[in-house]
Amino acid sequence: MVTRFQLIHNFFAIKGLLAGFIIVINTYSWFFPLYIFYEEILNNTVTEYTTLQYVIGVHYLAAIISAFAGVFLVNKLNNRDKILVSWMLIGVAVSLSIMFISQTNSFIYLYFVSTLLGISLGFGFPSCLSYLADYNIDNRGKRAGMTFLISGIGILALGLITVLVSFELNVAIFALWRIVGCVLFLAIRPKEKKQLGSIVSYRSILQERAFMLYLIPWIMFCLINYLEASLLKDFFGAEFSYFVPVAEFGIGGVVAFVSGYLSDLIGRKIVIAFGYVALGIGYALLGLFPDNIISWYSYVVVDGIAFGIFALTFFLVTWGELATTKNKEKYYLIGEMPYLALSYLGIIVKPYIQLIPVSSAFSLAALFLFLAVLPLMYAPETLSEKKLKERELKKYIEKAKKIKGKYT
Repeated sequence: MVTRFQLIHNFFAIKGLLAGFIIVINTYSWFFPLYIFYEEILNNTVTEYTTLQYVIGVHYLAAIISAFAGVFLVNKLNNRDKILVSWMLIGVAVSLSIMFISQTNSFIYLYFVSTLLGISLGFGFPSCLSYLADYNIDNRGKRAGMTFLISGIGILALGLITVLVSFELNVAIFALWRIVGCVLFLAIRPKEKKQLGSIVSYRSILQERAFMLYLIPWIMFCLINYLEASLLKDFFGAEFSYFVPVAEFGIGGVVAFVSGYLSDLIGRKIVIAFGYVALGIGYALLGLFPDNIISWYSYVVVDGIAFGIFALTFFLVTWGELATTKNKEKYYLIGEMPYLALSYLGIIVKPYIQLIPVSSAFSLAALFLFLAVLPLMYAPETLSEKKLKERELKKYIEKAKKIKGKYT
């Protein structure tokens, strides 16, 4: 039996795994607080909602285009490290560029910063996740769960700092934190570059049955999550809405860690399906008892559970496992595309979604979340080949024992 100490030692002994661990944690804990910080600046700067839509739309468009460009360059240069370092340096630049928004008072500069912020997310994001996935071979769920747990702690810590310190110091902290991530990555990464695997086309990935059976439920979750986001904010009110994301990251981090262990034991499908069912129950309670505070807190808990499960599986694990030994960049790019595209859809439809009665909207959300489980019933398990063989051997032994008991 491998002790916990040995697992921790092995984790940090593999340079590539540690480098991937650092770059993912640094990215999550840097970008999400920075985006919330930037969004607050926009809300205070831009008065017209249409203009706000355009400015944020530029951010998401830049993220999507730059993600495709980053994947193309990785495959062209066959060098993931150069793309990742360039990407992190862009992150330093965008952190510092926010400082001049209030001074310039120019919409052109806002579009420039939004474009830069989009590039700082999209350009290296598929490669960042692929880097970790290439080295995270054994106990993928456990290690990915640990990665997201520490990322969640980092997000909460940096988010708290932004509330406590001045605007200028905030900008400096964001830039410094990205520099720290870049320096640590350069210092720890293995000198021998890992082979990226065979390059596949986007079309062939979309034709893979297993990939689509996981992608469809993920699209449905992103669609419901972002369409309901603005409705929930108005429904809960400003004070309770501020509590929701804090609880989401807090509960989600712990759940990601626990579900990582569980997914290695019982498989990804059951864990993902539980996330959909839990969130569906949460929305159903809101639809049936919209004025009951217990249903509010119940929703927050199941939302945190679902967030932790989906952040673990759909951001860190599933797409890399489906890619097997092939180049993982395109798998992660397509897999994360619903998150990028549909998060902006929620902003566009905000004025219209608020016209739908609250109880009807929550009941429909619950229905579609339960339906999202159906494709998972036909999806193959994505555990490592070693784990799948162990499960098959265990089933064979159990079957042999039953046959033996029948004839003895």
